[in-house]
Amino acid sequence: MPEEEDSLVRRARAGDEDAVAALVRGASPIVLAAARRVTRDSGLAEDAAQEAFVKAFRAIDRYRPESSFRAWVRAIAIRCAIDIIRRRRPESPLPDAPPAPTNEEARHEDLDLLRAALASLPSLDREIMIAREVDGVPDRVIAERFDLSVTAVRVRMHRARRKIRARFEEERP
Repeated sequence: MPEEEDSLVRRARAGDEDAVAALVRGASPIVLAAARRVTRDSGLAEDAAQEAFVKAFRAIDRYRPESSFRAWVRAIAIRCAIDIIRRRRPESPLPDAPPAPTNEEARHEDLDLLRAALASLPSLDREIMIAREVDGVPDRVIAERFDLSVTAVRVRMHRARRKIRARFEEERP
């Protein structure tokens, strides 16, 4: 797969529209998922993904194959989604998460509280936490993705955990 991706990137740099389309098809699911996690809105996520692909192909000459093209575009999409949220913040708040089902009520209450706590984190901190805790991405890779130092990633994780813990302590009876 990496060889095929590298070949597609070389062809896209040369202006091959079929290669561009293949790269977009291959990266779209993870780009949209990442943008959706940041925006929590399908329409905004699609806007962020489209903007990310435009930026990526305008800067394709700066792409370095140390990481995958998908990971590179995903990082661009996350930044685009954060920018979209920042631009829209004064207009309207993000929608609330859907209500939890009534069975296993205590577990679902904790899950709702966790969602709310995650939503209250800055978008970058939330993405770092999800990448590390859910996706199991190493700190070094996260740091590269977001142009941060490993120390900055760890500090952000520590502060995010502290905020979530405080939220649980204040909300639980």
